Amino acid sequence: MRIPVAVPAGREIDVVGLGQNTVDHLCVVERFPAPDTKQRLQALAVEPGGQIATALVALRRWGVRATYLGTFGDDEAGAVSRASLESEGVDVAHAPVRSGQPNQLSVILVDARTGERTVLWHRPPALALAPGEVPRAVIAGARVLHLDGADGEAALAAAAMARATGVVTVADIDMAFPELDRLVALVDVLIVSWEFARTLTGAAAPEAALQNLGRRGAAVVGVTLGSAGALLAAGGRVLGVAGHAVATVDTTGAGDLFHAGFIWAMLAGLDLEPALRLANAAGALQCTRLGGRRAIPTLAEARALAGL
Repeated sequence: MRIPVAVPAGREIDVVGLGQNTVDHLCVVERFPAPDTKQRLQALAVEPGGQIATALVALRRWGVRATYLGTFGDDEAGAVSRASLESEGVDVAHAPVRSGQPNQLSVILVDARTGERTVLWHRPPALALAPGEVPRAVIAGARVLHLDGADGEAALAAAAMARATGVVTVADIDMAFPELDRLVALVDVLIVSWEFARTLTGAAAPEAALQNLGRRGAAVVGVTLGSAGALLAAGGRVLGVAGHAVATVDTTGAGDLFHAGFIWAMLAGLDLEPALRLANAAGALQCTRLGGRRAIPTLAEARALAGL
């Protein structure tokens, strides 16, 4: 089955990503701490991250032309985050630096027993991208727009521009915000975690959540299920894929890589089922190393695990 979206050809940019960048402080702990306790870290790593930024880095490493739209603080963390994208070849020419503002930071507690993580983050409101800062020419020059909804008004403006200019919009949303329903109506591919799908839809099972999400306007909807794999629905069909038996070290960035894998597959013209397999494999491999960026698998690794 073909993916039921028409990805345009002949554009200057393959993917424009609008959303968060951050600097992650990954803290590996023996167990999640109880109140009023102290615990020595088993490992500590500091590296740039963020849903959209990490997905763009993965796509760039896989040969995709990528542009980032988002803001940076003017502190050391902001400089590190911006430089990390530039060094990978992601275009940040249209990403403003907010004077006098610190960059977004995250503290990620990783359970050494399971690799599961809890994310604590801080993002000053002044880092929000305004709708007027979204460059229409950049959106119109892309094949795919990738959003996380962190800046709801800007994301809504970008999605409207994308819809008007034939750009396919993909969304990786993990929290509710005022513009959510209007944004989802403009999204072509909506893939979310089961945790968020359950919160958003009130569904008791992933299949019911898929049905609910499918009524919101996207041509392709998906629910990721962690180690259990993922489900996609499109054109009245539901496809599922089982999880891979990998040694999980850290689940940070698994969803980012799932989206990157699906976007790469769309750009490459893959059908829906192999696209799902590639996305699932990329997300699984991301869990085998600590950190969002250093864990990114090569395209060859993801394709091999997916059997492509």
